Amino acid sequence: MRIAYLLFILTLIFISACDKGLSPDLAEEKSGFSGTITFSGEWNPDINQTHVVVFKDPLLSISDFNVFNLKFVSETIPNGSQTYHYTTSDENSLISTIEPGVISYIAVAQSKRDTITLNREDWFIIGLYTTNNDITKPGILTLPEATIVDSIDIHCDFNNPPPQPPGGVTELENINTIIEQKHSFSKTK
Repeated sequence: MRIAYLLFILTLIFISACDKGLSPDLAEEKSGFSGTITFSGEWNPDINQTHVVVFKDPLLSISDFNVFNLKFVSETIPNGSQTYHYTTSDENSLISTIEPGVISYIAVAQSKRDTITLNREDWFIIGLYTTNNDITKPGILTLPEATIVDSIDIHCDFNNPPPQPPGGVTELENINTIIEQKHSFSKTK
């Protein structure tokens, strides 16, 4: 009789402790953001990948372009899109480790490669989140805890892309031009 009574009490405790199961109310609320990307100009037909990319810290040197700083990579944006809605809570995103705090670099990047790489020179920035429409200065987003911020919109103008972060295609082209000039200068001597 004592065992039956003990089992009855334990069953009541178990049932009352688990009355909500995996209730959404008990789930931890995520932080994140969403927005719309608009494209103007002609898409380059050689592009194989276009993604929204998010870096926690600013891209001040080529070493800042690393997997520890990279916090979000969206699913591939279809070529030829005129608009595209994104959210960091998208289950199809390739990387999503958004946490509350300061986000320093939100951009749209393209690559001619078929696979994703972490080689900075493989990516070209075509759009940048800004807070004052100045494409030379990345907008800083302070992300509150347990909040999804809307309207983190980005305009991508293929005819007027933002300046490239260190180690980008433009910088490599400049370095190659300098090397070619030095090489041709040394041949003439």
